[in-house]
Amino acid sequence: MSNKEKDVELIPDSGASGWKVKHGNNVGISPGNYPKIDFGANSGPHLVVFKIADNSVSSTATFNKTLPMWIQKGSTSPTSSGMDSQIADWAIFDGGKTLVILDTNTAAGDLSYRVKADNYTPVLDPIIRNGGTTTPPSYEASYWVIGGVALLAFALGMFVHRQFFATK
Repeated sequence: MSNKEKDVELIPDSGASGWKVKHGNNVGISPGNYPKIDFGANSGPHLVVFKIADNSVSSTATFNKTLPMWIQKGSTSPTSSGMDSQIADWAIFDGGKTLVILDTNTAAGDLSYRVKADNYTPVLDPIIRNGGTTTPPSYEASYWVIGGVALLAFALGMFVHRQFFATK
């Protein structure tokens, strides 16, 4: 896993919330303690890989193929369908067990998401915390390189001119 990819395991659970969420070493069993997915400021876009685990509670749960998640700004569970504009794209793999989203991380703030699972009804609504303000890399060094190359070309041109074209 690269630092630009976050793996999140979604585990059907017989507890009150119906889900466990595992991200790194953190495990949450209810909306109040689901681990948040944190992206730092200016850290660029990130892939989030969600995997629904098979277990004795549910071996048939899969992501809804039409719209697998609702993702909206804020820290409350989304109440209508749609994806926030920071989610540039998504794709489902492994027979509906894996969902990959591309979060552009362009605006700071929480994104709440609600998993839309087929064959499993409990609502799952954790949070992605975007640091935002992703800025392009500085081009200051490029200007120095271009300036240096231009200066070198000028000096080389002057040398060639003096050696071969100057009147003696």
